[in-house]
Amino acid sequence: MRHVVNIGLLLTFVALAITGVMAFVLPFSITTTRVHIIAGLTTTILVVGHVIGRLPYFKKQLAKEGSNISRGKLATLVIAWGGIVATAFIALPPSTWLTNQSYEARHQREIVRSSSLVGFGEPSIHSKLITRQTENTNSHQLSLYLSFRRQLKEIPAVAVWAETTAGSLIETLHLPSELTYADKVKWQGMLTQRNHLLPIWRSRYTAVAGVDGDGKVDAVSGATDTHSFALDKYLVPGEGQKFIICVEANATQDPNETYPDEEIGQPSVLYTAYVKLDADKRHYILELTAHGGIAKNNGNLQYDLEGHTTAKELVDLLLAKIENDASVEFSK
Repeated sequence: MRHVVNIGLLLTFVALAITGVMAFVLPFSITTTRVHIIAGLTTTILVVGHVIGRLPYFKKQLAKEGSNISRGKLATLVIAWGGIVATAFIALPPSTWLTNQSYEARHQREIVRSSSLVGFGEPSIHSKLITRQTENTNSHQLSLYLSFRRQLKEIPAVAVWAETTAGSLIETLHLPSELTYADKVKWQGMLTQRNHLLPIWRSRYTAVAGVDGDGKVDAVSGATDTHSFALDKYLVPGEGQKFIICVEANATQDPNETYPDEEIGQPSVLYTAYVKLDADKRHYILELTAHGGIAKNNGNLQYDLEGHTTAKELVDLLLAKIENDASVEFSK
């Protein structure tokens, strides 16, 4: 049994070490996290088994008599370990020096995380439900129902966000998990960049993140330090709030005569709805508005959709709803 525990600990340690390094230097991966958690749980079980089998040894080392380690050395060891844990817990060097070299720290402006008040659901493989609540019980709630054509083999890359009537990003409500942690991504087997897939959203995000789609600091816009990325104040009734809901979609590998690139195909398409919070209207159907153009357009809206064919047929229904009730249901 001892040999089984020893070899098991070695194997789980290797798994923990490898996945730990991967989590440190690479973008977030649910697979890496899952393996790391399972390896950690297995290690815990094996360590508990090991400690139980060696209880007499540990009792001896903790006893006043018969211990092979002095009380002073034992106290020093405990204090040193406690100090290491404390520096990490309260964010002191050298723990901060190390974490500042992680992928998360070095690419924090690229990483997009939705608010904890945003909920997601997938009623079917061709539809998504997104709900944005607020902590203020007097505020309204925004919900979106995204439905794509059932004939599609793959759901397109989608970005959902709210912006001001002047075109400034308020809050990103949804990105596919594959596109959340880096600008260079692998989408449906193709290595590309987010500003090629979703150029309009990426252009809006550049203005507040201060980093363009190529990972360079944008000298024109720069980072907006005071930007809250929060939709909450726009959902407060009685204040005449207005904003625009945007959904950008792009199905790759859909070339046509106008856009013959085999990988990128037709540019992304943008659907929008103008929301007046205090209006009697509660349901908004998002309408096809523009497209993202080719990469050199830098996400500037292109309104000529004559060159688009199948790209204009990706969407079945995009519906937004403003509701003050926590339970929002869409009739389909």
